Amino acid sequence: MPERSRIVKGDLDTVSDDALVEHAYLVSRGVRPLALAGYTSSGDWEMTRATTRLERLASPGAIAFVIPRDDGLADCGYGACRWAIDLYGWALVSRRDAMPARYRHRIVGLLLGYSPMAIRDFEEANGG
Repeated sequence: MPERSRIVKGDLDTVSDDALVEHAYLVSRGVRPLALAGYTSSGDWEMTRATTRLERLASPGAIAFVIPRDDGLADCGYGACRWAIDLYGWALVSRRDAMPARYRHRIVGLLLGYSPMAIRDFEEANGG
């Protein structure tokens, strides 16, 4: 068996099956287009293991995903449709100088189910 990469505090291993089922349920019912459930190391073994667990607990209509980031970790969760997962992945890994952080945060906020007014209020309260 391949050597397991270091476990990162707060990784998907610390999230209960009940919490994952709830994330999948809310996505499948249209409450939000995307739910981030946690993260794991971006090694092949860890990402396969995370995908298997997420798929096992998914509700019909919730698509499990594991998307590697550029920091050695991979975000894990559920999406309502492939385009929402693709948009999140694009925003996550697009070149930092190609997209200002405020746009990245707005895209992710909308995908996670925050209203445009909530995002506006957050930006105004935090100086833009």
